[in-house]
Amino acid sequence: MNYFLLPFYEIQTAIYQKLKASPHLQALGVEVYDTPDENTPYPYVTIGEPYSNPLDTKTSNREQVTFTIHAWRKDNDESTGKRILYEILSACQQALITRRYSINGLTVLDVTRNGAQVFDDVEVGLKHGVLTVRYKVQIN
Repeated sequence: MNYFLLPFYEIQTAIYQKLKASPHLQALGVEVYDTPDENTPYPYVTIGEPYSNPLDTKTSNREQVTFTIHAWRKDNDESTGKRILYEILSACQQALITRRYSINGLTVLDVTRNGAQVFDDVEVGLKHGVLTVRYKVQIN
């Protein structure tokens, strides 16, 4: 058993695989990136900041890990820019809210939505969506 393991990389890898395999994101033409640069074409999704909260007991090593998913869309058309971003966040949520995860060294006990938000970025026409997903995992 790997006590005190921070399972950030293992969960991020599983999130990446689920998002890349999402037929909804593929239909919207959305790519998934770890670290996009200034030339990355819109729309795209990035896996952002994890946060961990230990849930250890006397007999088990558990973590509650929250990941932030960022969605980006650039369009000066107010009627479609946010609507498409809503669809992208919805597709991300549909792909991730499942207990069917297979992660070496971990058992996924629960996956829950923690919140979502869409807002205009400071750059004109740039829309930014944020989805937070919480994972409760048992470290094997």
